[in-house]
Amino acid sequence: MRERRNAQTNGARLGLWAGLLLLTPRFVGCGPQAEDREQQPVAQLQLVSSPSPLGLSYGEQTTLQLRYLVKNDPGGAAEPRAGVTLKLTLDSPVGGGTLSTATAVTNDLGEASVRLTAGAVESAFHITVSAPLSPDLVVDVAVSRFAFGTLRVVLDASPVSLAATQLRAGLYPETSCLDLPQTARLLGALRSQRQNGPRGELLFGTLLLQTYAVVGRGEDQSGRLLGYGCVEVPERLLRADLNIPVDVPLSKVWPSPVGSYALDVKLVPQWPVGMPWATLTCSRGLGVALVDAMIAALGPSDLAMRLLMSRGSLDARGCRSDTMLSRDPDRIVDALLQATTAGPALFGVATEFWPALREQYLKSKLTVKGSDALGFVGTHSLSSVELKTQTMSQIYSLLGAPVPMASEIQVTQSEDKLTVAQHDLAVRLPKLWQRALTDLVLAPRGVTMTAGQLLSAAVGAARYGTQSGCQALENAICDQYVAPCKGLVMPACQAALTSTSAQLVAVTADPPLGTDLRLGLAAKMNDPDGTITAISLSDGAPSGEAVLSASTVKLGGTLTGGRDPKP
Repeated sequence: MRERRNAQTNGARLGLWAGLLLLTPRFVGCGPQAEDREQQPVAQLQLVSSPSPLGLSYGEQTTLQLRYLVKNDPGGAAEPRAGVTLKLTLDSPVGGGTLSTATAVTNDLGEASVRLTAGAVESAFHITVSAPLSPDLVVDVAVSRFAFGTLRVVLDASPVSLAATQLRAGLYPETSCLDLPQTARLLGALRSQRQNGPRGELLFGTLLLQTYAVVGRGEDQSGRLLGYGCVEVPERLLRADLNIPVDVPLSKVWPSPVGSYALDVKLVPQWPVGMPWATLTCSRGLGVALVDAMIAALGPSDLAMRLLMSRGSLDARGCRSDTMLSRDPDRIVDALLQATTAGPALFGVATEFWPALREQYLKSKLTVKGSDALGFVGTHSLSSVELKTQTMSQIYSLLGAPVPMASEIQVTQSEDKLTVAQHDLAVRLPKLWQRALTDLVLAPRGVTMTAGQLLSAAVGAARYGTQSGCQALENAICDQYVAPCKGLVMPACQAALTSTSAQLVAVTADPPLGTDLRLGLAAKMNDPDGTITAISLSDGAPSGEAVLSASTVKLGGTLTGGRDPKP
């Protein structure tokens, strides 16, 4: 309720004062074409008397003497122009003041006069004077039965940024700083002042004695906001006998995260070293994967240690170097499996499929709502997942019911970093992996067996002498090793075949019902156009985990995003 009241109050103030702060050129009529505009004369309006700001007592009258000058030659002096109609508008509250006329025509000296009569209420307002080809002239007026006050505003933008070479201050009467969000341009202020330089004092005179919120800004030469501060000044500090300067500390401005973003998220599962799908893609991967499981099945034993000592060194992927030793168990087993039909087929399937398990590409939409004061919350919905094999890719839509979406997610901002708390989604990545395996790998290759079945077929078809299967593998290994060996390798081989086949199948088995993807997001917010609103997200990193049929896998990756023009 408070937020809605504040928004209504600010909207009323902005509607009352917006557009009166900056002397923005405003042209009458259709105006010249762009190519002719450079040849048009440049005009300006001047307030000859009385000086702005005007301070009037109840019922007091004063004459506004205005002058209109035109520069016909860019290098020449401005000259008065007669017969020009000046239009005056007054945004005074009811009873604040009246003008003798809404238009005035300049004489031979380029001058025109209008009488202003103060009302009988405490008020502060503006008179805007408009003329062809000239920026509007804004005159500040205050009407009071009491004495007027003065305010000295001290600003220092040097700690904020070296590019902050312009200071600006604005006054908002009877307003709280909490009601004044940072904006790209100073809007809605009753009074404003600008001064060049990174530090200085801006003077406001002829002020009604009331409380003010004083906004200070450090800007670059183009007016881009770099530093912002706001303090609330009580009425007593405006009294002339005090003359106390008001320091407004400036803090660096960071872009707001509020809005919607189209995200491109690359997920990189942190598979454990030795994960069979990854190992099968290695050189001699068939042998490495099966020997890994055989040594695990042997447990702590002399034979397991001797087999391990004969293997090559292990890299981060789970691949092992070739020792070139005849007793290297990886070399022995791989040679037997590669001599079958199913062995090379399994190696090809794993090599083609592994990229889809290594990286997944998500498209999603993140919507952030809230404010600095109340906190931010977000909604994150996923629209598709793209899986890429070695030679093919497929985009799987997630827009069917139910759409994977999480709402009311805690969103925090620290300077230019945006963090979205971990949230749960129902995506069923293993099921998508199975679809990719079937559609993009097995079917195009004409393979009708699962990966586990291919491994079993390869082991079963292995030959060594007159023996086959695990017996052949045992004889081939034990011919290179002294006892104890025979009678130990074959049961380890059978256990390894069962466990490795199960691991290959488990990765793509459908996980339990419910949410299966926990995801958190972090990224840098970029504001290239100085709107104080994040336009893009970069240097992002997702985090979390995916649920598999019997385990979980940690997630990393990268993230980028851009503001979504659609709400």
